[in-house]
Amino acid sequence: MSTKYQKILDDLERDIINGKYNEIKKLPKEEELINMYDVSRTTVRKAISILVNKGYVYQVQGSGIFLRDAALKGYLSLENLRGLTRDYPDKKIESKVIQLKLIEAPDFVSEKMKIEIGKPVYFLERLRIVDNESFAIEYTYFNKKVIPYLNEDIAKKSIYSYIIDDLGMTIGFADRVIYADKLNKDDAKALELNENDPALIIDSVEFIGTGEVFAVSKTIHNYKNTKLLKLSNF
Repeated sequence: MSTKYQKILDDLERDIINGKYNEIKKLPKEEELINMYDVSRTTVRKAISILVNKGYVYQVQGSGIFLRDAALKGYLSLENLRGLTRDYPDKKIESKVIQLKLIEAPDFVSEKMKIEIGKPVYFLERLRIVDNESFAIEYTYFNKKVIPYLNEDIAKKSIYSYIIDDLGMTIGFADRVIYADKLNKDDAKALELNENDPALIIDSVEFIGTGEVFAVSKTIHNYKNTKLLKLSNF
């Protein structure tokens, strides 16, 4: 059943991101999806419940499944790990690689990844640009045991897509800590801001579907260009 509900989920999520339902603001009814995919009602409802949790849609009893407007406005979602490309589907996303190298894992990275100190990890520093404006600077360590190969061409694109489409893995979950600080000189220059300007920072430990850590990162956001979306239900 998992394969069937995942297929429905992936198709609907892709169609929502691509704007297929923007005009009618509504997904096909349960019965239509059951017939379309030749699956049980339980399978369809599982896929829809995940879309609800991800913030794409909401359900009205007896009326159908509707798009949530907030999910289409390009905020940085705290609900799930969609990646910048999917959070901002209508915007031009660029990634400027500042440095990418294979290094020995620092102590704090080894601890979070639960690997031996000195094991090889990829270190990536890149600037994310949205609609030609600096958005965030990322400092990320990738577990080479999980991500065996990484180069600049891959790093300039969506690493999530690389993990899913090329490595055949699933993105599982993340532990994220969000806080404010002041920009140092180098980060301020990269983000086209001033030293000691405020910064919105997200520290993240990210896991693949098997529960193994694939990345440890610090992302420093341009406070002028970043809005966070947290969906809440009663």
